[in-house]
Amino acid sequence: MTKTKILIAIMSMEIGGAETHVLELCKALQKKGMQVYVASNGGAYEPELTECGVIHYKVPLHNKQPFNIIDAYKALKKIIVTHDIRLVHAHARIPAFICGFLQLQLNFRFVTTAHWVFTTKFPYNLLSNWGEKSLAVSEDIKEYLIEHYKVPKENIYVTINGVDTEKFSPLAEKAIKPPEIERPGRKDFCIMFTARMDKDRSLAAHLLIESAPTLCSRYKGLTIYLIGGGDDFDAVNARATSMNEQIGYEAIILTGARVDIHKWLAMADVFVGASRSVLEAMSASKPVVAAGNEGYMGLINEENLQTAIATNFCYRGCGEANAEQLAADIITILDMPAEKRESMGKFGREFILKNYSVDKMAEDAILMYNTVLKTACPVPVSKTDILVSGYYGYNNSGDDLLLKSIVQDLKKRREDIIITVLSMRPKETKAEYGVNAIYRFNFLTIFWLMRNTKLLLTGGGSVIQDLTSTHSLIYYLGIIRLARRLGVANMLYANGIGPIRNAKNVERMRQELSQIELITLREEPSKILLDELNITEPKIIVTADPAFSLPQPDLAGAREELAEIGIDINRFFCIAIRSWRYNPPGFELNIARFADYMARENKYQVLFVPMRPSDDTEISKRVMGLMSSPAKLLENPRNIDSIRGIVALSTFTVAMRLHTLIYAINQGIPVIGLVYDPKVQWLMDSIKQPFYITVENVRMDILIDFANKILANYDDIAKAVKAAGEIAQNLAEQNADLCLELLDSRD
Repeated sequence: MTKTKILIAIMSMEIGGAETHVLELCKALQKKGMQVYVASNGGAYEPELTECGVIHYKVPLHNKQPFNIIDAYKALKKIIVTHDIRLVHAHARIPAFICGFLQLQLNFRFVTTAHWVFTTKFPYNLLSNWGEKSLAVSEDIKEYLIEHYKVPKENIYVTINGVDTEKFSPLAEKAIKPPEIERPGRKDFCIMFTARMDKDRSLAAHLLIESAPTLCSRYKGLTIYLIGGGDDFDAVNARATSMNEQIGYEAIILTGARVDIHKWLAMADVFVGASRSVLEAMSASKPVVAAGNEGYMGLINEENLQTAIATNFCYRGCGEANAEQLAADIITILDMPAEKRESMGKFGREFILKNYSVDKMAEDAILMYNTVLKTACPVPVSKTDILVSGYYGYNNSGDDLLLKSIVQDLKKRREDIIITVLSMRPKETKAEYGVNAIYRFNFLTIFWLMRNTKLLLTGGGSVIQDLTSTHSLIYYLGIIRLARRLGVANMLYANGIGPIRNAKNVERMRQELSQIELITLREEPSKILLDELNITEPKIIVTADPAFSLPQPDLAGAREELAEIGIDINRFFCIAIRSWRYNPPGFELNIARFADYMARENKYQVLFVPMRPSDDTEISKRVMGLMSSPAKLLENPRNIDSIRGIVALSTFTVAMRLHTLIYAINQGIPVIGLVYDPKVQWLMDSIKQPFYITVENVRMDILIDFANKILANYDDIAKAVKAAGEIAQNLAEQNADLCLELLDSRD
């Protein structure tokens, strides 16, 4: 029977927690009949890998130097092709980055393990690729991946740091001890710390040194062993030497990096540390004081064990460590009767045997492997007609609707057109809209695809602005520049331009937009702004927002949904507000009092509609909490179309969100605009409706006046709004026609 082949890629196989995890995983997978290959920069664990039949290749995966990245790419490609490897498992950001790029070209499945909470700062976040599935070594790392990297929770499995319980065992007492700790008849106490002695791992070592005088004065002959090497070793060593002189004997001993830690642990009376080394100490039946750079827990016992597990024994958020508390907890253990210390050690050993075996760790990985291998292999996108760049995949109803309208308008005209979208959640985008999709920050993939792309479509929406952030503007302009340099045609599709507040950003915008082929704009003020900036070279046409071209929403489904939440479709209005940094202190109270008035005096039901739930739900609930009258919240709409249908059935709509207003206008529903961005005022002016006010000036009495005027002249206002929506719909239809004209010109 042919063995399953797997390539495991990690930065190095030097001594460390992640490296030990990989070592034990490789040995277990090999025992289970797989043929394991490891690519790394090598290190102390190489001999142990090869002893169990794992084939190791030395590949420079240990840093981000461009030449090393290139060499590593070539080496990994050769390994995968030579051995016909169909499954690759990366264990660090650099290997995952390179393997993710290789997957675009080679036919293999790709998974990862997250051992730590990596920085999400630019540009390091761009190096992160979490594969088709990912293992997280703790629940809090899983939550970190979901929150900060937007990895779908269904793609994450939680595993453990499995320990070789035969190697790390009380029986190791009988092993031949290292000569440095061979002390026949030893009766003095021994404190042990093991970790990679780096600045972000060595806090407990420094605290042990600081606590040494207290401990050594109480326990004559006590010895503290600090095991490990790293970039903080010299500083720790210097501090230990100075403290030894103060104490009067060599109480603190640094050994450097070791691969025989199990033999050293056999001599410990108390272990101090964090992460994987704690599991090894518990497996060896040693009492543990939990202390690390990320937090402090003290003695590990039944009461705090679940917290330790949840943080992968790193104690994130468990308080700061200090030398006084550390010394006190060590004294508590050493002053115990020997039988009680043995009982603490036995508790730890039994816990590891039950929950942290290497076999369980391997089974977790195999479950992930089998799940991935059973699904269809993702086919890399090799070419596309139109690459769409915009604010997509963020669960924002307005932007998602824009994408839907763009795709529908283009597909309606040309069914066979190939569209690929840059998305924050490409799998969801692909499933929802029937297009290809790739991760918007995977620049290597974008570069690879853009070489075979005819047209870059940027938009719709307000992406060319710096009100959100300069980084956002630089991202979109950077994609435009890359397309231009690769000979890809560029179009801004129904964009709103501005505001641009930074002079440097004005120049950046002028430089890039002056060199593209076509710009369509959703409002006249954007055209005026481009004229003022002397951007006149491209073909510029004022059209309308693509959302105006959407077909009729499902009103029957919307009626059912409203009935389910207890809304009378004949007498309700919608409010769509959002969190905004410039919302004044009285904004929420004024909205609440206005809503109360409409409910009390005009007998209207109030429905709050969060267009982007992550931003809008909380503020909606706060306003509802300020009301004395009951109100409803649309918490779980069926889909985007159901929101459109619900707004279309309202008597009128009050909204900050641009696309909520567009949904209403499309159906001839009167609107009150809350202007947080010029685009809202521009829309209201374009339909010649005066019922808007800036969020800074929102007052209950003004809103009440707007609503009363609308209700008093309802038919005439609704008719005018409907006519304006029809004009906008005709203009919006032009966007797709102009886009396809430009596309055809590239053939």
